[in-house]
Amino acid sequence: MTSREPRSVVSVAPGVVFVEGPVSNWVVLAEEDGVALIDAGYPADADLVLDTVRYAGHELDDLRRIYVTHGHVDHVGGIPGILERYPHVEVLAHADELDNVRGPARQQVTPAEIGGRLAAPRVLRWLARAIRSDALRPTAVPTARAFTGVDFAGRAVAPLPAVGHTVGSTAYLLPAANAIVTGDAVVSRHDTQPASWSPRPRMITPFFTADQALALESARALPIPEVLLPGHGPAVHRVGSAWLPIGP
Repeated sequence: MTSREPRSVVSVAPGVVFVEGPVSNWVVLAEEDGVALIDAGYPADADLVLDTVRYAGHELDDLRRIYVTHGHVDHVGGIPGILERYPHVEVLAHADELDNVRGPARQQVTPAEIGGRLAAPRVLRWLARAIRSDALRPTAVPTARAFTGVDFAGRAVAPLPAVGHTVGSTAYLLPAANAIVTGDAVVSRHDTQPASWSPRPRMITPFFTADQALALESARALPIPEVLLPGHGPAVHRVGSAWLPIGP
């Protein structure tokens, strides 16, 4: 059992549980042959990720695969700890994202590159949370492989290109849940953004993104259904022209 606690855990549809983690998010997904995750938090989140699989009503031995939105450490950091205990679990990502997922070097902003923005209190608070989450631990997932269309045949999940945040960033559409898992291609809020901002679909703080212009173009092309399950911030759903958080 882990001492880390999620910000929220919500069932957004049958077989779909969204976890707003301590700093970043993941999804527990019931599939035809077992259980999948979409992303897996920071290195310090591995135990918490597994706890949420159990909380969603699944046996850990039924965990079959992890779909990765992108290879930043706050989304793949928990994977090595999971694979240590469950080495049969497959890790799938877009072919262009494999170098980022496999690591340990990856296309990710460093504190030095953030530079003077660290003077902002909310950025410093985010950085402290990230460091407590083992953000500086070298993270490698050498067994990650590129997904193909065959991996999604007959499944209730479909990958969509969401490039720009990273070179192979991917969103995952969940048609039966009328939902999309966006990683950092679209978020509802990030800790580096003002706390007064109400959760809704928006771009992540630009310094996290490799190619902001391309990321904007990709985000505009994504089909955004009724439910948005972002990499940061709470899950939100559309009510008329407004977006409202899902959760307790």
